[in-house]
Amino acid sequence: MSFYLRRLLILSRQNNRPLMEYGNISMFGFFSRKSKAASEKRSPASENKGGSLLVPLIVVPRSKIEKLSEEPFQLVVAIMQFAVTMTSKGLYRHPEINPKAMQVFHADWYSSEVKNGGHSQFIHNAGREIDIVIANARAGRGACGAKGQLATLEKMSAWVAKYPDKAAMQTGFEGGRDDFLDTLDDAFYEADEAVRMEDLLARWIASWPDLQVVDDDDYNDAIDRLVLSNPQREGRLLHESVSKLVRQMLSQREVGAGLACAKIAPPEIKLGFGMARILDVDGEKQMVFQLRTNAKELRLCAETKVSVAVYEHIAPEDPPIVRPGENQLGANAPRIGARLGHAEGLEINAVIELAEQYHAPVAVDLLLRKAGFDPADAVVSANSVVQTAEGPVVNWVVLVADRAFLFLSSPYGGVLLRGKDDEKLAEATMSELDEHFDRSAAAG
Repeated sequence: MSFYLRRLLILSRQNNRPLMEYGNISMFGFFSRKSKAASEKRSPASENKGGSLLVPLIVVPRSKIEKLSEEPFQLVVAIMQFAVTMTSKGLYRHPEINPKAMQVFHADWYSSEVKNGGHSQFIHNAGREIDIVIANARAGRGACGAKGQLATLEKMSAWVAKYPDKAAMQTGFEGGRDDFLDTLDDAFYEADEAVRMEDLLARWIASWPDLQVVDDDDYNDAIDRLVLSNPQREGRLLHESVSKLVRQMLSQREVGAGLACAKIAPPEIKLGFGMARILDVDGEKQMVFQLRTNAKELRLCAETKVSVAVYEHIAPEDPPIVRPGENQLGANAPRIGARLGHAEGLEINAVIELAEQYHAPVAVDLLLRKAGFDPADAVVSANSVVQTAEGPVVNWVVLVADRAFLFLSSPYGGVLLRGKDDEKLAEATMSELDEHFDRSAAAG
């Protein structure tokens, strides 16, 4: 991993957020497994470090406690919402909040994933955060007494450690499901039918001495105070903003899809990725992602080691037709249509190298701020590289606040142009970008 990624993606790693919070950006395909001895150690996210906790109490509305016997799951949901709010809005790191919150979150998230798409889907969506998720889920299940569900978790964990290559191929869909994991699904359902895990979690939560119960009318104010009380929040907001841009501008699939979309006639702009499936592409089984562009129709995107291609999306039959020898799970899968655009690996790598060299993610963040726009939800799509006397210039399309901009990234800095008339809105020199990079990296 490059210096840039090591510095600017540190926030997402330290926050240890479940992958579903990152929407359509998937880390699928890379599983870095720990040694057995390291795996047996408790994750830092699961340890209570006492005085280091910035959020030692877990706040819940009074109504969730009062209705515990009628709606136990609502208390579990309240804890999950608390954990998400503290990490996504308060930008607290997991070791800074009460560890029980993340233990409940990951214990229930594991169950939800298994119930929705099996252990195969859980492994895929957990991605490279799987060790932390398992550690927290293990702690939560053990504490609440969910012995049967804990047993399936341990068997899955052992399987992932033993077969990392097979684990990397899991998607939860036809062509990406291992038979052994399907047997674990059955065992999990049997255990959960005997004793529902949300009931066990709710009873455990209600027993916590560090649970702070507040009146429902006061709950939002109490949460807002906690969010704004993080002394590191302002710097981390900057760091997270740049990190989101890094994931769009230094990713092989993201950059490749943008370049491929720019070659479609007429050109399209990459917006974001959706569901991943194993589909037949030119006679070979490949991981294919749904792709949203500025066109009305969905697209499909396939990435290989040497290229990224964008295809027509052929919708599945309605109702689904199960063909001979086909698993029912694969019956409603889309099909690959005509290839619309294509980007070679050399071109993609060149753009990524220039983006890193020119501080392109930092430039987008700084230029949007200079132009008066919040970069937090900006969408960036690679467009082209133009050779000039001063060196190569990379063109990017930037979408924010329902407006389109052209960003020119060069050896001398960056320029943001208004899309409709190319009027210059903001510019930054390389020295300014160096300073902005340092501020962002320091906040990580």
